[in-house]
Formats: sequence, structure tokens, C-alpha cells
Amino acid sequence: MSVDKAIQIRSILSRKKDKIKSQKKFRSVCFAATLALCCAVYVLSYANDTVTTYNEKNEVLSNDQQEVEMAKQQIEEEKLQIVEQQEELALTAEMLAKNNQSIIEENMRLQDTLKIAASVGITPQNYNDADPADTAIDYTKLEYIGEFEGTAYTPSPEECSNSLGYTASGKPIVAGVSIAVDTSYWKLGTEFYIEGLGYVVAMDTGSAVKGKYRFDYAVFDRSFALKLGRRNWKVYKVISE
Repeated sequence: MSVDKAIQIRSILSRKKDKIKSQKKFRSVCFAATLALCCAVYVLSYANDTVTTYNEKNEVLSNDQQEVEMAKQQIEEEKLQIVEQQEELALTAEMLAKNNQSIIEENMRLQDTLKIAASVGITPQNYNDADPADTAIDYTKLEYIGEFEGTAYTPSPEECSNSLGYTASGKPIVAGVSIAVDTSYWKLGTEFYIEGLGYVVAMDTGSAVKGKYRFDYAVFDRSFALKLGRRNWKVYKVISE
């Protein structure tokens, strides 16, 4: 082989080698570019999803904040309404307290008036005047025991065979306070409250007073006793402390 032929062959091999290197480099560059492009697409997609998620969460948070603000505003309005209602209730309670006090005082005056009316008439030899009412009705200290049939009597010889005025308890009669009961059911000394008559005490007995739901109310005037007549009364027993 001649020298020129050998140089030509080396030159051809060198060019092929350079071409192969160039192709390898090109493929490497293409692969790297493709990989970079895929990474860029992935990162862009991830970033887009992240931004979308952030925007959605931010929108939800914004809506929640608006709802919280609305709820706070509603609570403040309700607080103002409650304060106004409390002020109205306080004024109503004050007015009711004044009215209640007036009713209490009026009830006590009515009890005193009834006792005075019961004490007017022919008095027996022994009797006591009723004390003025000094206590308002406290229903928490009363036990409702039912409706009683009530009548009224006078401590006169016509009704009691004498005018001594002593009750079965041994104590002088008190007009407007003393009542006769059936001691088979009620002990002498038992205190009652009778709506329309006031506080009374079981101090006497009577032949016509029979049964648990029966009482006879002591007055000094016969016409007053007849006026009260025979009627039903709501009766409460005073609870002993």
C-alpha cells in the first residue's frame, strides 16, 4: 500500500470518528434538553397546581373571614338587643316590685279591716283583740290543703250556752282569728291561711263542725256572721319552721 493511500484511510477514519463523537455529543445535548424540558414542564405544572390550590384556599379563607365578620356583627347586634331587653326587664321588675309591694300593703290593710269588722258587736266576757297584720303572704310557707266549707259564729249564749268567751283551747276568743275545727283531723293551735279571711288559728270546736274540710269563723256580730253565710274557702296550712 502506498503512503498516500494510507494517509487517505487515516483521514477517512478520523472524520468518521469525529462524526461519531459529534453525533454522540448531539444526542447527549438532545437528551439533556429533553430532560430539562420535561423537568420544566413538570415544575410549571406543579407550580400551576400550587397556585390554583393556594387561590382556592385563599378564596375559602376569605369567605370564612367574611362569615366570621358577619357572625361577629350579628353577635354584637344580639348583645345590644340583650342589653336593651335587660334594661326593659329591669324596669319591668322594678314596676312589678312596686306593684307587688302595693298589693302586699293592701292585703295587710284588708286583713286588718276584716279583723276590725269581725270584732264589732256584742263582746263576751273574755276575748283578745287581733294583732295587726305585719306579715305578707308567703306561699312558699303554705301548704294548700283544699276547699273547706266555712261558716261564722258568735260567742253568744245562743250559740255557746254562755258568754264567757273562752275557746276549747282554754284561751280567750279572738274575733277574725279564732276558728273552730274538728279535732279528729286538726290539732288546736294549728295555723291556717284562708284566702279572703287571712291568717287564722284553730282554737275552738263546735258540735256542728264535723269533718276534715270544715271550719267555723269567730266574729262578734250576728248579722255579720249571717252575711258571711255558708260558702267554700281555699285553705292553706302554715308550714312549721
